[in-house]
Amino acid sequence: MTAPTDRDLQDGFASFVDAARRLEESYSALKLRAAEIDVQLARANAQLEATLQEREAVFAALPVGVVALDAAKELRFCNPEGERVVDIASESGTDVLQLDAGKHEIAELTVRVTRVDLPDGGTLVVLEDRSRLAHLEREVDRLDRMAGLSELALGVAHEIKNPLNGVMGFASLMERHEDPDQIRRCARKISAGMHEVDTIVKAMLAFARPAGKGCAPRSVRDVVASAASEASVPTSRLTVEGDVRHCADGPTLTRVMANLLRNSLEAGASSIEVVARAEAGEITIDVRDDGPGIDGEVGARLFEPFVSSKDRGHGLGLALAARVLSFLGGRIELVEGDHPGAHFRVRVPEIPVVETSHLAEASIDG
Repeated sequence: MTAPTDRDLQDGFASFVDAARRLEESYSALKLRAAEIDVQLARANAQLEATLQEREAVFAALPVGVVALDAAKELRFCNPEGERVVDIASESGTDVLQLDAGKHEIAELTVRVTRVDLPDGGTLVVLEDRSRLAHLEREVDRLDRMAGLSELALGVAHEIKNPLNGVMGFASLMERHEDPDQIRRCARKISAGMHEVDTIVKAMLAFARPAGKGCAPRSVRDVVASAASEASVPTSRLTVEGDVRHCADGPTLTRVMANLLRNSLEAGASSIEVVARAEAGEITIDVRDDGPGIDGEVGARLFEPFVSSKDRGHGLGLALAARVLSFLGGRIELVEGDHPGAHFRVRVPEIPVVETSHLAEASIDG
């Protein structure tokens, strides 16, 4: 083996120095890159921290409870509103986090629960305390009732004024007459006037108070038969078709149907058609007649108190019908433009009845 020459040693040393220089340059570049990465990482951490703080602030400010559970149903996150609802429910012995989705009454709370499955197998539970909303809805309903009763009182005062004026006039005549025939005539007029006042007051009381709490299921056929009898509608003028064996709240529906049948008869209708159909838990009843129909201007306000298409009458019947139906969860509407006479459509919840054989299926056909 030949010994390295001075030239070889010089070349090797030069190569070593060059390699060391390049290594130092690479190390310096690596340190600079590491410093840049540290700066970027610090910025990312700061942004992440700010985002987390914003998220915490948002969740803390939310008016609904947000609770995250892991796959084992252990609590992972809960915002302040969630803690409040969970604590109140726990005091009443209810684990609100285990409830199914939907609306629940818990102690003094009305809570709507929403459940969302998370990708990792956990669950996001949203707890919406609707207690205040329910209170506001009740308050709005109360104020609406008060406004309605105020309007009703004004209308009643107006309607009662005329018959009372007549009563006072005939009473004054009775004081001045000694003729028994004249006195009897005045007494009859007074009696008729007081009867009219009594009718208005009774209708007003029925309007002001909701229907009774009791619910008595009756078939549509039975209801129409009772209503026709109450309204004195001849069976020859009445046709009943459709799903008449389905049941609804009997007393309420009878009251409404009697009013509609009576109105048709008083309007001069010679035939009245009642068609019922049941679908999706609701019974729809169409009442059509061949009378003169209802003027469009009157029809727009027909369900307001003291609005009537008849020359005589107090205009409380349809307003009462709309009111009692609303308490039942139903409604009534005037169908315009598809029929020459009057056409009303009544919708009421169907009441499922397992045994209906005991119900009186009165015949409309006589």
